[in-house]
Amino acid sequence: MTDNYPNPWDFDNSDGQLTAPDGTNKLVYSELGEIGMGAPLGGHCNWVNNERNTNLGTWCAGPALWNSEGTMAAIPTWTRSFLRTRQLLTILNIETNELTTYKQLFDVLDLRSFSNNKIYGYDSPVYKPKTVEFDLTTSKIKSTQKL
Repeated sequence: MTDNYPNPWDFDNSDGQLTAPDGTNKLVYSELGEIGMGAPLGGHCNWVNNERNTNLGTWCAGPALWNSEGTMAAIPTWTRSFLRTRQLLTILNIETNELTTYKQLFDVLDLRSFSNNKIYGYDSPVYKPKTVEFDLTTSKIKSTQKL
């Protein structure tokens, strides 16, 4: 599964999926590094357009993925629990200027498509991969913040 580019171990700010379809909004990563030896990448993620450059988090994973309408971006984010490091899914909504994080935990997200409030991809693409179908309308929200 990780032979596909981009993937959680190998992505770059020049990747097309980090730019919204209309080209006016982009997600820009910085200070990326492995979260552990041989592990996927994590770092800062900013939402950038002509009017703003907003930090969305300091421990974001990737690569992020815009929906087909260019109004929302799905961003995997790292979280550390008592026993291990996992991922949550965070959604940037540029129409409402909100950042929503959902409760469901993942090992490593590899996002592949996002439309009609559904996100598709894989969890744990290297070890025992599972198909992910994440529905924003039915999933439980952990937190929402205005930007």
